[in-house]
Amino acid sequence: MLEPTKLNFDKFVLVHFIIPLLLFVLVLAVLEYFHVDLWVAGHFYNAGLHQWPHKESWLTENVLHVGGRYFTYLLAVAVALCWLISLRADSAFFRYRRHLLFLLISGISGPLIIVLLKNHTHIYCPWSLELFGGDKPYVRLFDYAGGNLEVGHCFPAAHAGAGFTFLNLYFFLLLVKPDYKFYGLCFGLVLGMVYGIAQQMRGAHFLTHDLFALAVCWFSSFVLFMLFFRKQLQWL
Repeated sequence: MLEPTKLNFDKFVLVHFIIPLLLFVLVLAVLEYFHVDLWVAGHFYNAGLHQWPHKESWLTENVLHVGGRYFTYLLAVAVALCWLISLRADSAFFRYRRHLLFLLISGISGPLIIVLLKNHTHIYCPWSLELFGGDKPYVRLFDYAGGNLEVGHCFPAAHAGAGFTFLNLYFFLLLVKPDYKFYGLCFGLVLGMVYGIAQQMRGAHFLTHDLFALAVCWFSSFVLFMLFFRKQLQWL
């Protein structure tokens, strides 16, 4: 039987919810106020040729977009198989079955929330905007979209979210192998940023799209962790 790890409730909420939320709001406000999205995207758009040079390049499209998608699927299948194996009483993973179920569900929840948001938000991809050769207006997060705009199907960033969803490894390792928890954090951050930067280079997303995807994945994992392991959270 896995010895339950006890966590200080107040400290856990402060470190994993309050501080990240304040940082997220601050960074998002700075990016929006100073139009950082447009500044960054401008470096990847060739105004003279009216095109995104990296939109269909071998690295950004074939390797990091398509290949990255299959890599994410492979990791998800691996987690699902580990959980299924853990259901056997004679399995080495048996004592981690609850932790693996958390890893599986939290890995699905972030991308699922992002997909639901994409189907209801009126924020467009950079390559669709009039500013970058498209035909759509530039609508920021807090702008009034009006009633005539179509759904943008672009915000938050789904591909970056597929990487950031592995931030749940941090919470998983927090209980299973606490000394390695920051390796899980780094893996999710790096994978999400690589996917996100590749999509920014292609003109598929803005920086704030990736930031919001990160927040969705982090906070959804946080909430699920609170539900799955509430007994480990105590006022010590």
